[in-house]
Amino acid sequence: MAAQYWTYQDMMTALHEWQAAFPSLMEVVVIGKSRQGRDMPAVILTNRATGEPLAKSAILVDANIHAGEVAGNAAAMYWIEWCVRQYGQNPEATHLLDHHTLYVIPRIALDGAELYLTTPYRVRSSPHGYPYPEPPDGFVLEDVNGDGHILTMRVPSEDGGFAVDEVDPRVMRRRHPGEVGGRYYHVFPEGHIERTAKAGPAPHWTRAELARRHTMDFNRNFPVRWAGEHGQPGAGPYPLSEPELQNLARFVMSHPNIAAYVALHTAGGVILRQPSTGEDAVLSSTDRLLFTRTAQLGAQVSGYFADSNYHVFATGHEAVLMPGAADDWMYDHLGVLSFTLEMWDLPRHAGARGYAAEGIRRMMTRTIEEEAEDQRKIYRWVDEMVPVEGFFPWTPFHHSDFGWVEIGGLNPKFVVQNPPPHLLEEECAHASAFLTRLGLSTPRLMLTEVNVTAEGPDLYRVVVEVTNAGFLPTSSTEKGKDLMLEGISATLHGAATVVAGTSPMKLGHLDGYGTLETSAPPAHQRALAEWIVRAAIGTAVEVKVGGPRAGYVARTIRIGEG
Repeated sequence: MAAQYWTYQDMMTALHEWQAAFPSLMEVVVIGKSRQGRDMPAVILTNRATGEPLAKSAILVDANIHAGEVAGNAAAMYWIEWCVRQYGQNPEATHLLDHHTLYVIPRIALDGAELYLTTPYRVRSSPHGYPYPEPPDGFVLEDVNGDGHILTMRVPSEDGGFAVDEVDPRVMRRRHPGEVGGRYYHVFPEGHIERTAKAGPAPHWTRAELARRHTMDFNRNFPVRWAGEHGQPGAGPYPLSEPELQNLARFVMSHPNIAAYVALHTAGGVILRQPSTGEDAVLSSTDRLLFTRTAQLGAQVSGYFADSNYHVFATGHEAVLMPGAADDWMYDHLGVLSFTLEMWDLPRHAGARGYAAEGIRRMMTRTIEEEAEDQRKIYRWVDEMVPVEGFFPWTPFHHSDFGWVEIGGLNPKFVVQNPPPHLLEEECAHASAFLTRLGLSTPRLMLTEVNVTAEGPDLYRVVVEVTNAGFLPTSSTEKGKDLMLEGISATLHGAATVVAGTSPMKLGHLDGYGTLETSAPPAHQRALAEWIVRAAIGTAVEVKVGGPRAGYVARTIRIGEG
């Protein structure tokens, strides 16, 4: 499998080609349209010879909810192709598709990603005008020198907060407190001041207002601790206001077998787990165990760092940490074991500090010299690993708004935000390793015993034992057990009359092996169902056991035979 960055048309073509090549393993369905009218695909992966998709416990993976994070889409596509091509050859791929279902939504920000990949422009999620129906006058990103990239401008100014680094003049270091007598700069993305309302000086918009033209953030639009535009820029006018997220939400709610979830993002090189609301103690002891063990396993197989959203991102000043995020919604509202995987960590590759391992709080305490040294390491790494279009030399340009400036810096799209193309496959393979092991961790029911014994004339006792052979419980999490209320059930189908017992018979939830203790036998990993039935010898009876997140198992028996 070769990894690549996919335009929309190339992505759709590849998905349909794979579906045609592997019809028993893969199905592509359209779950809605984007704001600009593009079909939004979802991919269903499972071996249908061993059961229908809804009859198996499932993992949901989505990607590219932020338009520029196209490496996530590349990883989703890589994993899809890996699963179908490795089926029958790789034991993990074979077991995964035989016993589980994979749902993959390879790109959410369809319109924004297409803009990102085919033009110099960048948007957070969607290119429609938000929060202003009519864009305000002010600063906008633009390829002002026409080189095909929107890079960085350094603008000479006495009140600037940056200076050229004395060690590596490509680096812009922060200005020291009380530093005077040098040449100083403002540093910000390449662009210009747009004056559409009237001639003359630009209105006095704040820096945040100037940036907020296409700032809809899909990952702040979910109905969990939603903060609105005032509390969280990009949150949208109301939860799930965006058609792309409505498509996703409908898909989630119509597929109750989803027991694990991963959102593929960039950048950071970190597997982010719950909680987002505080230290790990806010989780139940069971969920803390499930999240930490799964994330640690993910770190081992992928090489990424692993920690909680709170530990990595919290500064201590937030009223709510990342309100309206997808992984929080999936866990808090649905009880699904949920992760965000931030692919690609430029600082780690360069031997510099990064927020994944250090956390935002530690990064905020770096000294000016530490910050500059980290930047020097990155530039040295780019020299060696991305010598062509990794760094663009600072080049003088006469700007219509700022006079003489210099434009240059690191490639923002395929060095900073996403890996350079020649390193993409390595990142996709790392992500795929985690997705595979998480998919294999979802619940899996097995019938360990089905016995029929005669109790009298035409009366028979049917006894069924079921176990959960998966790592996760049949509720996915402890929170899922609280939210789902009902667990699995056992049902008899056929021409037998139930004399004693009920059908369906509620069995509650079953633990997975992920919570077993060595000091005690597994108390809640197995369950028994028992009935007395009246039936003639040779009557076929189907025993079916299961529940939404656990999947279903069935066996047909003949009364009085065998």
